[in-house]
Amino acid sequence: MASARTYRAVVSAVAGALLLAGCGDDGPDSPGPGTAGRSSAPGGAASAKGGSWKIVHIDRRAKGTVEGVAAVAADDIWATGTDQGDSADRSDGYLLRYDGRAWRRSALPAELGGQVTQPRLEASGPDDVWLYGTASAQGSRLARWDGTRWHAVPRPPLQGTVADLKTFAEDDVWALGGEQAAHWDGTRWTVTPLPAVANALDGTSGDDVWAVGHRDSGPGVGGAGGETAQPAAMRWDARARVWKLTPTPVYRFRDPVPPEPGASLAGLLAVDRDEVWAYGSHTFNHGEGGPEPSIEHILLRWDGTRWSRQPGADTDPCLSRPLVAHNGAGGMLFERHRFRAADGSCAKVSWQRLPATGEITAGGKQQLWFEQVGRVPGTKRFVGAGKVYVMQSGNPLTMPVVAVYEP
Repeated sequence: MASARTYRAVVSAVAGALLLAGCGDDGPDSPGPGTAGRSSAPGGAASAKGGSWKIVHIDRRAKGTVEGVAAVAADDIWATGTDQGDSADRSDGYLLRYDGRAWRRSALPAELGGQVTQPRLEASGPDDVWLYGTASAQGSRLARWDGTRWHAVPRPPLQGTVADLKTFAEDDVWALGGEQAAHWDGTRWTVTPLPAVANALDGTSGDDVWAVGHRDSGPGVGGAGGETAQPAAMRWDARARVWKLTPTPVYRFRDPVPPEPGASLAGLLAVDRDEVWAYGSHTFNHGEGGPEPSIEHILLRWDGTRWSRQPGADTDPCLSRPLVAHNGAGGMLFERHRFRAADGSCAKVSWQRLPATGEITAGGKQQLWFEQVGRVPGTKRFVGAGKVYVMQSGNPLTMPVVAVYEP
């Protein structure tokens, strides 16, 4: 069975690949959402149930990816990206910020302590924006924006690097690493053990925090099915100050059971205290010979009392895909351009191609890949950070982009 790290890598790679082509042709200081200065390309697919992804920042002169994004208001959006250097093992990070009129680019703050890979952002408000990433051989690096300037934040004493981070306030931040979670109280980190391996972290407040992953003991592990792991959902008990496992459904393949089967949760989306979603997969060691069943997609929902399997996890055009974000109004965005409205209807989000100008040829196949997607507070809008990838003969292109979608 794959390790928790492998499970997360596989599912996160899929979840980040929202294969959507985009529109627009703006430079580094391009106007932002809703401004008249943004250009758009004609043609493309028609919108499904209203709205489509609109590229609001693109640098057609760069090669790289916008890695992370965090919106604190409709006119205050942060993003961070990397420029691909001359060699494949070198990339240079930078910051982007939208102020309601334009996107401005700047270097990573000195308080971060140097370059990091896959720089990500989390924010609870305009005076609490966190930037984090990993420096080779030096572990995680973190910095925090207080509304005026950046501050260096010490690394949490976790096993390995920070795998996920959630901030509720400047003195209420959680970081995840392996079988440990660390809490920042504004002055220092306090590490608490987790009862299982965790892959993702989310919550709605400082006293409603969840982590999901897998456990390798307890109900459903071993026995007749030979399952090596089962889904694990852990909740922070603020009163007892410990993480506690909550019962989750048990998974087992039908006979003949494939070799080394196991189930794990890779992602988490907390909407409110009575609505939390978790997704993952039930898989096995492939290529061992004999008939192989299909990988089973896992989608669980917490209703305030218990976790339950959701119908359609393998068949529904929305629910069979990893969740990406919710918009606070009952709508949820799923991987590969699917939006599920509050009434349960599922629609494919439309897109438009970039015009065939400059290095982009008419025959090039375009895709828009997102690395991080978030909600724009006070709106029903989503904002995504990623890249436009143009697959064309002899000259494939990768251009960093930020895009918005409002259903």
